[in-house]
Amino acid sequence: MTPADRLIALAEELRGIAAAGLYYGTDEYDRARYHRVRRLAAEALALTETRSADELERLFLADLTERTALATADAAVFDGSGRLLLTRRRDCGQWCMPGGLTDVGETPAEAAERETREETGMEVRAVALYGLYDNRRISDTPRVQTYCAVFRAEWVSGTPQVTSETCDVGWFDRAAAAELELFRGHRVKVPDAFDLFEGKRSGAVFH
Repeated sequence: MTPADRLIALAEELRGIAAAGLYYGTDEYDRARYHRVRRLAAEALALTETRSADELERLFLADLTERTALATADAAVFDGSGRLLLTRRRDCGQWCMPGGLTDVGETPAEAAERETREETGMEVRAVALYGLYDNRRISDTPRVQTYCAVFRAEWVSGTPQVTSETCDVGWFDRAAAAELELFRGHRVKVPDAFDLFEGKRSGAVFH
């Protein structure tokens, strides 16, 4: 990677951090810092091309969620007894597989691994694609269109634990999972994950 390529990658990562912070942040001082991070990203990117930092920042300000789908990734992690790892969200109390939005600069598989670590404290490795889902097809109340890649992930280290993003975590067989209040599209994705793990269907699922 050349120095210019590295600078572009760093600018994109800074832009992603700023965008996430401004989307989720509520504290005025934190938001001011994220505005500054976004400006620094524009200035860094401007060093590698002919457009000015002002022009690039205006591009950053465009709300792409109105014109392009977001990317998310989930991890289907099974234990030796065939039970699926599920977490309970703090915001709504519903259950789901570990997962979330992909960050700028990471692959969907890396996002699934990172989200599992952040939500459960476990290290896993994505080994196979289980499915690719359009949330409009599997969710009753999609806010924006997202494409979710679900990966079969294998345990590497650690034990499940509650983190700042979850209020409960555990292993569930198919029957127990069916009794839970599942989050949005997970009412489709969880049964699909069991079907694939148990060999009741082959190949990735596309919805």
